[in-house]
Parts: sequence; structure tokens; C-alpha cells
Amino acid sequence: MALPAVSGKDRSEIIEPGDRFIVQGGLGQTLGRPLPSPGNAPAFQVVDRAFVRLPEGSYRRLTLRLPAGGLQTPTTVVYSAPATDLNRVLQRLAMTLILCGAAAGAIAAGVSARLARLALRPLADAAAAIGAVNETNLDRRVDQNFLPPELRPMACQLNRMLGRLQTAFEQRRRFVADASHELRTPTAAMITTMEVALRRPRTPAELEEVLNICLTEACHMRQLVQALLRQVRAEGESAVDDISDFDASELVTQCANLAQSLAREKDILLVGDVSGALPVRAEASRLRSVVMNLLSNAIEYNKSGGSVEVSARLKGSSAEIRVKDDGPGISPEDLPHLFQPFYRAGASRQSDGHLGLGLFLVESHLKVMGGECQVESKLGQGTTFCVRMPLAPSVTEPVAEWKA
Repeated sequence: MALPAVSGKDRSEIIEPGDRFIVQGGLGQTLGRPLPSPGNAPAFQVVDRAFVRLPEGSYRRLTLRLPAGGLQTPTTVVYSAPATDLNRVLQRLAMTLILCGAAAGAIAAGVSARLARLALRPLADAAAAIGAVNETNLDRRVDQNFLPPELRPMACQLNRMLGRLQTAFEQRRRFVADASHELRTPTAAMITTMEVALRRPRTPAELEEVLNICLTEACHMRQLVQALLRQVRAEGESAVDDISDFDASELVTQCANLAQSLAREKDILLVGDVSGALPVRAEASRLRSVVMNLLSNAIEYNKSGGSVEVSARLKGSSAEIRVKDDGPGISPEDLPHLFQPFYRAGASRQSDGHLGLGLFLVESHLKVMGGECQVESKLGQGTTFCVRMPLAPSVTEPVAEWKA
């Protein structure tokens, strides 16, 4: 235990270790004396440590309790010292921590912003690429390689959607171009015929011939306009309200009976196999147009003495209507284009008077009703069109049967 320096004396007069002294009270009684060996000093107990604010300023206070030992009673020692230097150090430390924290926060914010920009750059590039897509550059796609794995499925679906839009726009452009061409040809023929007829006086017989030529071209134009109107109605959404549940077996039977006369004119044997209920959810007029188009095509492009088979049955979760012929068949290169507007497969069909809109209307009707049409064909063996329609929950109409 070291004692402080005596007032008025320099530090050389401080009691040195080894000096002996006695602690006495105010009445001269001995309160304690130092132990002969520092190693045998009793351990003290820290009672309290705190910073206190006194009228003179801030102080550090330490309260110790010494056991009795050589003293007669336990002794409590309260030590207080000014905390000015310590407060100054703590203030400097607090200021340093504040400055370092602010600097670290600014650096972290800058680094985070930089990393965020780098991480979001592929997404921003994808957004810019999507924003630049319009009807003139639908061939643009979003690069999936630079996107995070979480966004790649979305980019893949988006690219597929752009592909579908590109195909739709290309088909629309071809449709308009082909329709314009189909309308331009009869219009030009009519104008040329009438101009030639007006160059000089004509006899009634010659004028009648001119009128017949113009009437033929006008009928062709009317057929084209009606086909275009049917196509527009086929794509309309308002007709969805006309979809209902009914038994399609009777409808297929009626279509087959109507096609019998056309088959007899072409020396074609029409064979039917429609039996049992065929509950479908569709629009009757559209489904009738689909079946009649397929039957007329099968008869029209079949060979003389050939046969056409129409069948209707339930298959799995859909109703299946098949139209099969044993005609010349369709080449593999023509199959992918059969449902395109104004497309006519085969060189022999380019001048047959047809517009090439029948199968296009078939596909348009089926899309509205939620159905589909598939085609299989081999050259020299014939063609089969298979229509699948969604089933209806229940059917209350009578079941028709037809075989021929």
C-alpha cells in the first residue's frame, strides 16, 4: 500500500517500500500496522465503482473494503480522483468513433450503390431491350446469359411470347398482302375487259360476253370478301358467348348427309361411323363450318372413285372427329403451311378457283372454341384431319346414329 506525498515536500520524501508505519486514530489508538510481508496482505473487496458528478466536477470513485486482518475492525476505503483526463480521452474516442462510423457508412453506401448498379444492369438492359421492341423489330430477344438465375425463366417466357408475336405479325402481313393480291387480280381483269369493250361500238352479243366476264370476276371478289368477313368473325371474342354444351353426333351426321350429294358428283364413296353420344362444349355454327370445310376438301381433292371416311367418338378427355381420304396426299413441305391464309398446296391447286382460306378458317374457329386440328398425310396414301374438342359436363340432346 503506497501513501501519497506529504504536503509541502517533494517526491523524494515519499515513504519508500520497507519503511514501517502505524495507522492511528484521532484519539491515538492504533488502527492498524503494515504486514511484514506484502505477499501476506489480505485480499480486499471492491464494493462499488462509479463516476460521480460533484460540485467541483466529474470524479472517479472506487470503494474498497479491507478485512480485519491486523486491524481491529474491517476498513472501508473510498478513493476519488478527478475524471477530467479520462473524460477528455472518452470524448476524443467518441468523436473518433463517430467520424470513423460516418466514413465507414459513406464508403459502405457507395460500395452498395455501385454493386446494386452492377447487379441491376442486366435487368436494366433487358428492360431497355423490351422497351425498344415494336411491330418493326419483333425479332429482338432478351439475352438470358447475363441475367440472374431467378430471372432466366421469365426472360425465356418473354422471348417465347415475342416469337409468337413475330409469327402472328408476319402472318398478318402475309394475309394482307395475299388478300390485296387476290382482290387486285379480278379488279384489274374487270377494268381491262371494260376498257377494251369501250374502245369501239359493240354488238349486244359482245356486250353480253363482256358482262359475263365481269360477272365472273365480281363473283370471285364477292367470294373473297365473304371469306374475309368469316375470318374476321372467327377471330372475334364476342362469339365466345354463343358457346354451349350439346351432343355433336347429330351435327356431324347432318354435315355428312349434306356432303353426300357432292361426293356422288365426284364419284366418291362417303363412309360414316358416328354412333353414341358426343358431348362437346362449342358453338354449333362454328363446328358445322369446321366439319363441312374438312369434308368438302376431302371430296374436292380426292381422286375419282376414291373414298372419304368421317368418324366421331370419345377419346380420353376430348371428343374426336376424323375426316380421312385416300387421295393423292400432301407433300411434307406443304404440311406446316396448310393452315396459313391463301395457301394452296400442290401445283394443281393454284388455278382451281379456291381462295386457300378454308383450313385457315378451320383453325380460327377451333382456337375460339378451345379445340385443335391435326393433320397426317402421305403422298399417294391419303390425308387424315383430326379435330379434338373439349367435352361438355353433360348432354341432354338426343343421340344420333349414322352409318353409310
